[in-house]
Amino acid sequence: MTDKDLTQSRRKLLLVAATAFVPMMIAYGLFFFAPDMIPKTTTNRGELVQPSIDVSDRLATEGRWQLLMPMTEPCLKGCAEILQSVLHQTRQINIALGKNADRLGRGLVRATPFAPEDGEAMMADYPNLKLIVDAALLTELTAVSSLGQEPAGYHVFLIDPMGQLILAYPAAKVDKPLLLDLKHLMKVSNIG
Repeated sequence: MTDKDLTQSRRKLLLVAATAFVPMMIAYGLFFFAPDMIPKTTTNRGELVQPSIDVSDRLATEGRWQLLMPMTEPCLKGCAEILQSVLHQTRQINIALGKNADRLGRGLVRATPFAPEDGEAMMADYPNLKLIVDAALLTELTAVSSLGQEPAGYHVFLIDPMGQLILAYPAAKVDKPLLLDLKHLMKVSNIG
């Protein structure tokens, strides 16, 4: 090997090393010396629950994504109308998921059981809806609701297949924003 060949080989080696280390050094510099250039926005449309809350001990997700809707006991006319609208919209979202519809479960959370005739009527209107009676879970959901920015609180909570409460949605965002988030999550997720 001549000196000219050795010099060319060294240049090629330095070029290969530079393609790996230069971007890493630029990223390091931006992260530590120019953090204002890092994007601060997210693509989710719901409110991110930080830190996520583990509800796996109170809720069997069956390895599926879950939409939970809390129902407080003294649900007056306005509350009942919002709940009915949210129940209908979540059913439509489940249908709109198409082939991924079986990856999503829906549940209505109450502290006390339904009266038998009310429970039967609810199951007739929404056959795939789980009626969950769990006061502790309802308390946890309403606690997250009171922390939210929305004056009316959150009406739908998204639970991942591992049992982590990750996103909360007010009634105004239970339509297309929730559907878009679910489609994105199901596309990039290998679980559920």
